[in-house]
Amino acid sequence: MTTEQKRTFWQKHIDGWQQSGLSQPEYCKQHDLKLANFGYWRTRLSKPKRSNKFIPVDLGPNVQARVSLPNGVRLEVPIHALADVLPLLNRVAREDL
Repeated sequence: MTTEQKRTFWQKHIDGWQQSGLSQPEYCKQHDLKLANFGYWRTRLSKPKRSNKFIPVDLGPNVQARVSLPNGVRLEVPIHALADVLPLLNRVAREDL
């Protein structure tokens, strides 16, 4: 059974248990399920699925990024301008090495 098939199997049982009005041990006994496995999947499926994708965040126009260089120079830049400033900072940092 694939992981997705297991997810589907256990989600159907968790939904069935919630609608049954039975306790978890009673439901598991009636459906010949191991209570420990049921508990594991109930916990696992209740957690939101992780995503490896970046989520865009709107920080607004007044948010500042603070950059501190090894030579002691500190710079505050509006966050929307950071992408334009980073290449320049990289060049300056390399020149100071």
